[in-house]
Amino acid sequence: MAYILVINAGSSSLKFKLFTDKLKERASGIVEKIGLAGSFVDYRFGEAEEKRLAAVKNHAEAFTLIAAIFAERRFDLKKIVKVGHRVVHGGEEFVRPTLITPRVLTELKKFNKLAPLHNPNNLAGISACLELLPWAKNYAVFDTAFHATMPDYAYLYALPYALYKKYDIRRYGFHGISHQYVSSIAARKLKKAKPNLITCHLGSGCSITAIKQGKSVDTSMGFTPLEGLMMSSRSGDLDPAIVFYLEREGLSLGRVDQIMNFESGLKGVSGLKDMRDIMIANGYKISGYVSPVKFTKEQKYLAQVALKMFVYRVRKYIGAYFAVLGKVDAIVFTAGVGERNADIRKLILKGLPFGAKALVIPTNEELMIAKSI
Repeated sequence: MAYILVINAGSSSLKFKLFTDKLKERASGIVEKIGLAGSFVDYRFGEAEEKRLAAVKNHAEAFTLIAAIFAERRFDLKKIVKVGHRVVHGGEEFVRPTLITPRVLTELKKFNKLAPLHNPNNLAGISACLELLPWAKNYAVFDTAFHATMPDYAYLYALPYALYKKYDIRRYGFHGISHQYVSSIAARKLKKAKPNLITCHLGSGCSITAIKQGKSVDTSMGFTPLEGLMMSSRSGDLDPAIVFYLEREGLSLGRVDQIMNFESGLKGVSGLKDMRDIMIANGYKISGYVSPVKFTKEQKYLAQVALKMFVYRVRKYIGAYFAVLGKVDAIVFTAGVGERNADIRKLILKGLPFGAKALVIPTNEELMIAKSI
């Protein structure tokens, strides 16, 4: 039997899933805290489950660890004939799953500057896999590809057109693999081949997509994954003049970049990065979770503000996308917050003057990648 391995390499993690050629999941797991103290692997292989500490310095070592686990389980790596890699940014050139060749790998490196938090790690996963599984066909599957159907009036910014031509500055959109997967499941549930949907991927990173007749026509993330909704540590939409103002006040552009990507969003407003802590500070109960935070009076107040901001921005985008689509068959919620937090969903949907069914669909980016190659 032939197998498909799917790799999703993050900044300090490497997720994997192993499928048969009939797309039945055989194994899955994650190597966490790569390059940090306390790195570990947590995996399931068939009926066996294990979590153990493992010193892992880089993505190459993480992949070597995964290969060793397969060997421990007496799995022949030669049975892996295809490997699918999630790549966050493919620009305008890569709009479908692509067989990785030396030329393609070189081309992909130029997108590192457009997604510096993601693409270099994706490519590190690819390089490790090419070295350890040289016989397998490796494919890149792009988060930006699903949004390639956006019309020009949705993806262009109101900047001089020459800047788009010279620097490729435009809306690309992200989380496309997730939006594509949940939209396909929603179509099946609704028994409608090409539905109109608003898909809400609400996790650490957050994005919303307007899907018209099965195709992405607009999405909240833009040139980078920083635009759009308020996120765990990313600011989302803001007045771009704030960047210049902060620079005039003495902050370097690098420092402003750091603030907007890692110190803003929920964390910036409330000091709390985890939505579960914010919900508890607002008086909600989270099943199976005890917050380690001892909330001050000010922190409770700021957590209330952060929650209202988060919900308000999601509702604004939903309202805008109702205007874009005209008719909406369903609003779909996915990812950690979207799937697991019923109270957040209620707050978002409360009083919306639109008649649309709400669906909760767990995302499965790895299965979507395996299907596409």
